Amino acid sequence: MRDKVKAVWLRVVALFFVVAAVVMLTPVAPQAEGSPSLLTLKQSIEMALEHNLNIQVAREEIQAARERQKEARTGFLPSLSGRYSYRRLGEVPYVVLGAREIDVNDRDQYRFTGTIEQPLFTGFAILSNYQLSRLGLDVAKIQLSRARFDLILQVKEAYFSILTSERIQEVRQQSVRQLRAGLNVAENFYQVGMSPKIDVLEAEVRLAEAKQELIRAENALTVAKARFNTILRRPIDQEVAVADILSDQPYEKPYESCLEISLKKRPELMEAEKNVASAEKEVTLAKSAYYPKVSISGNYYRAGDDPAVNGSDFVDRENWDVMAEATFTFFEWGKTRYATNRKRTRLRQARQTLEQIKDAVRLEVKTTYLNLQAAEKNIWVAKKSVESAEENFRISKERYREQVATATEVLDAQTRLTQARTNYTNALVEFNVARARLIRAMGLENES
Repeated sequence: MRDKVKAVWLRVVALFFVVAAVVMLTPVAPQAEGSPSLLTLKQSIEMALEHNLNIQVAREEIQAARERQKEARTGFLPSLSGRYSYRRLGEVPYVVLGAREIDVNDRDQYRFTGTIEQPLFTGFAILSNYQLSRLGLDVAKIQLSRARFDLILQVKEAYFSILTSERIQEVRQQSVRQLRAGLNVAENFYQVGMSPKIDVLEAEVRLAEAKQELIRAENALTVAKARFNTILRRPIDQEVAVADILSDQPYEKPYESCLEISLKKRPELMEAEKNVASAEKEVTLAKSAYYPKVSISGNYYRAGDDPAVNGSDFVDRENWDVMAEATFTFFEWGKTRYATNRKRTRLRQARQTLEQIKDAVRLEVKTTYLNLQAAEKNIWVAKKSVESAEENFRISKERYREQVATATEVLDAQTRLTQARTNYTNALVEFNVARARLIRAMGLENES
C-alpha cells in the first residue's frame, strides 16, 4: 500500500513540474493572419500630427496671422479713392447787371473726385502695426510648436500605456495558468490523502482572484487602445498593435544640459518673449499720437451739369491739385498719456510673466529629471525583486515536493512573483514615460 501511494505521489509531483515547465516555456504565439500590422511610435506620431484638430486649428491661426501681416504691410503703400456726388440747388444764384438777372451757377451739379494719398510720417504707427503683425505670426508658429509637443507627449503616453497593459495582461495570464496547474496538483494530493481539503479551497480562491485580475488587465488594455485611437482620430474600436520599444537604457544627459536646452527651446518661453516685444511695440504705437501726421495727396476733379461730368458754362470739365498736409493734435485731456501709461503697465506685466514662466520651466525640468532618475533606479530594484521572487517560487515548489512546505506557501510565492513582474513592468514604463516628459520639458520633439 505504501509503495502504491508513493508511486501516485511521484506521478503527481512529476505532472506538476511538467505543467509548470510547459507554462514557463510556452512561446508567444505568432501574429495571426489578418491581424493589424504593427505601428511604430514614429508612425503613430505622424498619424496624430496629420489628423489632430488642435494642430489644424494652430495651422489656420498661422494662416490668419500671415493675412494680418499682409494687411499691415499695405499701410506703407499709397491709397486710391474716388468720390462721385450730385447736388441740386433750390434756387440758382444770380447777379443783376442793369435790369438783367444773370445765373452764376448750375442748378444740377455733378462732381467726381479721384484721390491718391501717400502717408509720409505717422509717428511710427504704421511701422509699429506691421511689427506687431509680424510678432503675431511668430507667436502663431510657436503655438503650433507647443501643440505639436503636447500631442507628441500624449501619443507617447498612450503608446506606452498599451505596452504596459499588454505586459500586465501577459503576467496575469501566466498567473492564471500557474494557479490552474497548482489547483490540479492540490486536487491530486487531496485525492491520495497527502494534503487537506483547505489546500484545494485556497487554490480555488487564488485562481478565482487571478481570473478577476486578468479581466481587469484585459479591460485596461481595451481602454488604453481606445484612448490611443482617439488621440490618432481613428475609429475607437479599431484594432491596435504596437511595437514594443520599452527600453531600460540609462539616460546620460546631465541636468545642467537639460536646463540649458529648455531655457533656449521651450516654446512657452519663446512665446512669452514675443509677448514682451509686442507689449513694447504697443507702447510705441500709443505714443505715436504725440507726433504730427504728415502725408501728401493728389486730386483729380471732373465737374459738370450732367451725369457724364463734361463741364458746363460755369465750371471747367476737369482740374487737379497736389497737396502736402500735416495734422497735429495739441490737446485731448491727457488721452494719449493715459493710453501710453496703460500700455506700459501691460509691458511690465509681460516681463513679469516671462520671469514666472522661466521659474516654472526650471522647476519642471528639475522635477522631471529627478523623476527620471528615480524611475531608472526603480528598474534595477524591480529587476532584482523579480529574480528574488522567481528563486523563492522555485524553492517553495521544491519544499512542497519534499512535503516540508504547505500549498499556501507556494501560492504566496506565486502571488509574490506575479506582483514582482507587474512592478517591473510598471517601473520600466514609468522610466520611458519620464524620459518622454523630460524631452517635452526641454522643448524637444525627440532626444536627437
